[in-house]
Amino acid sequence: MKKLAPIFLFISALTLLFTSCANDKDDKSKNFVKIIESTKDGITENSVFTYKENQIISADNTKEKTDYTYQNGLITKITTYNKATQLTSVLNYTYDKEKLIKVSSTEKYVIYYTHNGNDKVSYQKYTIDSQNKEQKVLHGILYFKNKNLIKDECIFDNVTENSVSGSKTTFDYDTYNNPYFSILGYEKLLDHGVLISKNNAVMTVAETTVTQEGQAISSANMYTTKFKYDADDYPTEQISEESLMNPDYSKIQYLY
Repeated sequence: MKKLAPIFLFISALTLLFTSCANDKDDKSKNFVKIIESTKDGITENSVFTYKENQIISADNTKEKTDYTYQNGLITKITTYNKATQLTSVLNYTYDKEKLIKVSSTEKYVIYYTHNGNDKVSYQKYTIDSQNKEQKVLHGILYFKNKNLIKDECIFDNVTENSVSGSKTTFDYDTYNNPYFSILGYEKLLDHGVLISKNNAVMTVAETTVTQEGQAISSANMYTTKFKYDADDYPTEQISEESLMNPDYSKIQYLY
């Protein structure tokens, strides 16, 4: 029995070492400092990102520059400067107990969010007219599972009389790290789609339905995305023929 004791201690130490390494890999967060986006025609766009620890400060490319403002670890403002038009747009974020409840934009719209537990968020979007009055344009529900946005159901309210228009978008994910999820406060930005999810969306199905005078017309489109990953399970390359978020690019490279 005395001879077995050192072996047992060795195995225990080895198990602890592997467990510790696995946890380090799971808990390790990293931020991309550059993104290279390419079209099928060979046109490329480089975006450079700056951080203060894990807070994103800015994103800059030839088209626009975006600055991020934090308060108490939450992103409260995103300011984007368009270099071609020299115009600036601002998104302001309001929280209640660290949960996003309102997004207001200088582009004359506002979105209100209502949290229904940890897996469902209702939202309503309004445009703001010249008299500063809110006009409801759509409402919907965001569904979450395992910290991923899995479904977005939406009904459009500003449609013609006797017609109802809606959409349903569902997402499937890999089991690897979404680099945006490592950015402090980014997962709170409910208006940023799948970028707020813990993992990377590999398939998106977008369905639309229009009902007019009792007749329903539906259509569906499927989008697939392939990734390559590094040793820390973060994507290094993203290839998509078509994308809901960015249809102009077919390939994205991440540099950390």
